[in-house]
Amino acid sequence: MVFYECMMTAKNTSHYNILTALMKEVSLKIVNNGGIIRSIQNHGIRQVPHRFKAKYADREGNRYYEKGRFISVFYDANPNVMRQVEGILNLNEEILRNTHLRATNKFMDVNNMRENKNPYVQKILAETGEGAQK
Repeated sequence: MVFYECMMTAKNTSHYNILTALMKEVSLKIVNNGGIIRSIQNHGIRQVPHRFKAKYADREGNRYYEKGRFISVFYDANPNVMRQVEGILNLNEEILRNTHLRATNKFMDVNNMRENKNPYVQKILAETGEGAQK
């Protein structure tokens, strides 16, 4: 499984219940396919760097947004599940932008089995002198 961070920008006018239902749908998709949700973070409403254009105008006729609600979802899943989550987010009208990143953490270095890529193994090999023999 791969550790992903999904950063999304929703409309600042979106209702709390709609976004909660979307997060539940995304979480259910990940968990039902063998993934693990690590955290969901709401970063609040912030100014966007430039106007974001929605796919469709809302009830008030707004199509361009200068503010957005930023939400992050951290999860472990396989790449097929990540594509399914992207599909859910792309079809939702409340989401203006979404980005998936392959997140890194310190445990990736510890679990790396390749000696030349693992800094912890390199340090031990250098201390014992075995690194010089190879």
